[in-house]
Amino acid sequence: MTSRIELPTAPPDEETPLLHRDSTVKICRASVIKEAKELVPLAFPVSIGYLLQIALASMALATLFANVTGYSLIVGLGAAIDTLCSQSYGEYLSGTGSKRELGRHLSRSIFLMYLTCIPVAILWWFTEPLLLLAGQDPEIARLSGKYTLLLIPSLVPFVISESVKRFLMSQGIMSAQMVVIGIVAPINCLLQYIFVFTSWSLGEQGEGSPFALMIIHTLIAIALVWYAARVEGGDAFVGWEWNEVLNGRKLWMTASLGMSGVLMTCSEWWAWEIVALIAGLLGPEYLAAQTIVLSASYWTYTMPLGFAIASTTRIGNSLGSGAPDQAQLSAFVAIGLGLFLAGINSTAFMLGRESLGYLFSDDKVVIDIVAEIIPLVATFQIADVMACIAGGILRGAGRPDIGAFLNLIGYYVLGIPFGIFYCFYFDWKLYGLWSGLTTSLFFVSFIEICMIWRLDWNMEAENAHKRSLENLSS
Repeated sequence: MTSRIELPTAPPDEETPLLHRDSTVKICRASVIKEAKELVPLAFPVSIGYLLQIALASMALATLFANVTGYSLIVGLGAAIDTLCSQSYGEYLSGTGSKRELGRHLSRSIFLMYLTCIPVAILWWFTEPLLLLAGQDPEIARLSGKYTLLLIPSLVPFVISESVKRFLMSQGIMSAQMVVIGIVAPINCLLQYIFVFTSWSLGEQGEGSPFALMIIHTLIAIALVWYAARVEGGDAFVGWEWNEVLNGRKLWMTASLGMSGVLMTCSEWWAWEIVALIAGLLGPEYLAAQTIVLSASYWTYTMPLGFAIASTTRIGNSLGSGAPDQAQLSAFVAIGLGLFLAGINSTAFMLGRESLGYLFSDDKVVIDIVAEIIPLVATFQIADVMACIAGGILRGAGRPDIGAFLNLIGYYVLGIPFGIFYCFYFDWKLYGLWSGLTTSLFFVSFIEICMIWRLDWNMEAENAHKRSLENLSS
């Protein structure tokens, strides 16, 4: 079975599916991959959780700090690979472009990611004094600083794994990560045990956990590079062509798309970290309830994320190959599938309303809070799924700027301010926070779908072709 998403040879019509039969499996694979990748870093705080309470608090703070100031930036910059590589691959499939362009886009993106890592590493080096300045407990600040310091080396392999992953996906290659993560995930559990609990431990307060995570990121990066070089996909990369990488105009194009991705990703990641901080002000039981419902939402997010990834690749390939009608059809079918998935996710939450809290806690207060906000979280699923898939469509169309702008407005002008207002003024507490975010995400997803509906797909295909011509020129 081929591991690529192929474009149809016949003209599309209203009965043309979004994906071929074998591609449906790849969507499921993408979801499995996403869930497995979530489990790898989750072992980090879970391992610490069996140590001292102060170590757990420090690890939670270090994870938040690293996500907000580092990892989210790298993930966001990867949006440039989604757009440029998928469209260039479409050009290659149609016979009007060079496959070599994918490797050049990859090189420029990696270069920009590593440039970003320099200030990130400096910031992480000074985590302890920064946290002390923010008024954190001295011991928690000290341990958080130590954990974050140990995470600095992980930036190097994380950039490679994130960029090569997207590079392969832009070619419709989804199987690589499933194989790699399937092998690495159990190794992560073993390393966490060795470096945290045995005589090989690097300290009595869980210092070995971030070291184990760095090893895992390195193994993932090496395995993905090996897969690309030895199995498939790597022929698009012929080495570092520094005259191409440092070409100012092309570098700016990559940076522009990457910055839109950064805004789109970071605005969402940072918003949920802010919500976690606000929930903490309400008391430990509300923070625990927030953690439970958000963790459950992450689980249900994996399937629509798989469809979003497939949509990005499909639409990018279609526009690159000069098939705007196919791209438009794929977008509309993806939205329809999104509504179906949203219904499934919402129903799952409602069915588990009374039991979800018991999976995580035996505290009756926490369980009651979870049960109270589940109907709102179930409603939130509709907006979240649609925003996820719409974001994937916009990335494939080369318009992540639309999603970035709407996320900023939705989260920081509407969602968080109104959530805080409902939370404290009306005393709705956690229900108020979720009310604000649910309303704002419905706004974001509705406007995104309207923008997709009104897109000039012929113009987007022309824009994709122009980008390709600009990259082919010196």
